[in-house]
Amino acid sequence: MVPLQSFLAKLGGGCCWLCLLPLTSTEQQGFCRACYADLPRLPPTSLRWRGPAQAGSYGRNWFAALAWGAESRQLVKRFKFQRCPELTKVLAPLLAAQVCACYRSQPQAWPDLIVAMPMSRKRWRQRGYNQAALLAREVAGLVQLPFAAGLLRRLHDEGKQHQLSRQQRWQAMSRAVHCTRSVQGLTVAIVDDVLTTGASVTAAAAALQRRGAKAVDVWTLCYTEPHRAGVL
Repeated sequence: MVPLQSFLAKLGGGCCWLCLLPLTSTEQQGFCRACYADLPRLPPTSLRWRGPAQAGSYGRNWFAALAWGAESRQLVKRFKFQRCPELTKVLAPLLAAQVCACYRSQPQAWPDLIVAMPMSRKRWRQRGYNQAALLAREVAGLVQLPFAAGLLRRLHDEGKQHQLSRQQRWQAMSRAVHCTRSVQGLTVAIVDDVLTTGASVTAAAAALQRRGAKAVDVWTLCYTEPHRAGVL
């Protein structure tokens, strides 16, 4: 695996995405020192399961880089809804750094490949890009793992999930994801932007396991607590 310093060194200067002040050569790309310190980051531990008990076998490790807060919400909103795909270069190092920290105590557990949470064709046409795919491809390059483009497909559009209750999300996502080819004996990491109920990534994990995946990990940029309202 690539040490964190090596991929952080690849990133150049610019302005902080939060306060818009110029960055120095020693600051994290995309964030000034003060804003980076204020981000609600999570410790490098596996997230607790919040889905139905019977679905708990879908997914081995669940990791997220940022807790849901004012700063992370602003970044994700810009990334998803305000046509800022260039934020991939800022957000991917945060997620890559988090997963490197999470696997530090279990280096043998690194996945064999990375796949993005798929988006429906309707949503893709509306947005113009799949933010999870942009994030997954960039993270894969940073941690030097293969990215499996097109491995997962969305079978239908479940509507605006942020407007659904937790139970409605689970019902809508039941068998909504298809794995297009065999992943027999492989460990796969699913990359998504925000983990809310876990319904989407569980459907994706189930699809991968139906095609032979040995284990499935989930890597998300942000993690929202069950009681938090107004998630994206």
